[in-house]
Amino acid sequence: MRLVAGQWEVREWNGRLVLEAWDGERSLVRKILRLGEQRRDRLSLVTERFPRSEGETQIADLAAPTGTQLRRKTSRLAFTTRFGLMLAREFAGWRVADVSSEPNLEQSFSPLYARAMVRLGSQGVAAIAAPPDSSDPAGIVAQGLIWLDWLRRREKTLSMSRLVFFLPAGAEQDAARRAVLLNPQAVVCHVHTYDERDRINAVDLQDCGNAESTLPPAFRPLAPNSEPDEIPAMAGVDRVREPDGSVRLAVRGLEFARWSGGTLTCGINRRRRSNLTEVQSMAQEIARLRSADADDLQHPLYTQYPEGWLESGVRADPQAIDATLQPGLLYAQVPVFSSPHRDVIDLLGVDCHGRLTVVELKVSPDVQLPFQALDYWMRVNRHLQAGDFERLGYFSGLTLRRDPPRILLVAPALAFHSTSETILSCVRPGIEITRIGLAADWRKGLRVMFRLHGADRPDG
Repeated sequence: MRLVAGQWEVREWNGRLVLEAWDGERSLVRKILRLGEQRRDRLSLVTERFPRSEGETQIADLAAPTGTQLRRKTSRLAFTTRFGLMLAREFAGWRVADVSSEPNLEQSFSPLYARAMVRLGSQGVAAIAAPPDSSDPAGIVAQGLIWLDWLRRREKTLSMSRLVFFLPAGAEQDAARRAVLLNPQAVVCHVHTYDERDRINAVDLQDCGNAESTLPPAFRPLAPNSEPDEIPAMAGVDRVREPDGSVRLAVRGLEFARWSGGTLTCGINRRRRSNLTEVQSMAQEIARLRSADADDLQHPLYTQYPEGWLESGVRADPQAIDATLQPGLLYAQVPVFSSPHRDVIDLLGVDCHGRLTVVELKVSPDVQLPFQALDYWMRVNRHLQAGDFERLGYFSGLTLRRDPPRILLVAPALAFHSTSETILSCVRPGIEITRIGLAADWRKGLRVMFRLHGADRPDG
């Protein structure tokens, strides 16, 4: 709670100092027992909220350099306490334990969510909650599975099959859709929402709606071979046609120019109208610096956008990662959907049997990678079953099977997160997921080091 002039005071009452603060929604009253710690940016007080029950109250200067970090931590701790009270009401008679939001890198526990366990006799339930200001509510599902797995390994005498998610009302849809994709034989999921008064409501997972996405029509030129003749082929430059008809020019995945409606623009961070000579010159310089054999491996043009580099390799030779993929038929980010947390690349292809294949690319460990792929898979499958791809001109001339698409997770072998098997072991049967681990020198060429199905382990 912010201490605002006119909305707080320290006064004496029955021989004790009392701190009182209030705003338009709540008030806080604490008896001050003694000074705990004093720093330039923080004052720690030992206070009493209930008789013979000591606690700590901190008064912090949020304008100090550490203020932002402290405000974030304080907010997290406050919500963790709030979460514990929610569980005590929802699981009356059960014991609430392990309530925390502290990060744990070894176990991959994120500070973005509060977690807890409730138990009654030999029964245990894993619980996890996203705070009201959560930047990634849907990420709670992966974190919940990691938390449940850790509790199962620690509490071997407990029967722990349930996992309960708590999300702020209005932010539950994406998490609920992910929960639907889990195997009930592996984990029984429940999704609940809470409001500003911590009133709890259960979410019906059978009625969580379709995932939103847009499938634009595939681009077709008005006249055959009429576009883009203005741009000649350039060595080392990929030309990728977008659904709107524009053509992006990239060197090993790094876009540096775009042709649209007869206009050519050029630049890495800031675009300006350009001509073909400038584009060719820039392409040569980028190709020199953005090379697998480059001398300066720390140059920004070498390190920038590694996923794009991997994408260009897969586009050039998709059969290097999967021999059944048809070359020349890879669409990027189709269907399109907006999300603030998509730092992976989605490619959509088709195999020699006419089955759609979702390809997710990543070059660094990411707990959320399996669910990011499943988010995209949900949308692709919905458009497939509705016949949208044929109707809108994708994969022209091919007959697409109605089998659910396959998923290929492609990354350097050491870049798959250690929790991948834990998460994939809980995915619903019928969703075919394959992890493809590449050699560390993937920039020089795509060499597959392992190919694992589902939750299989490299040494299994």
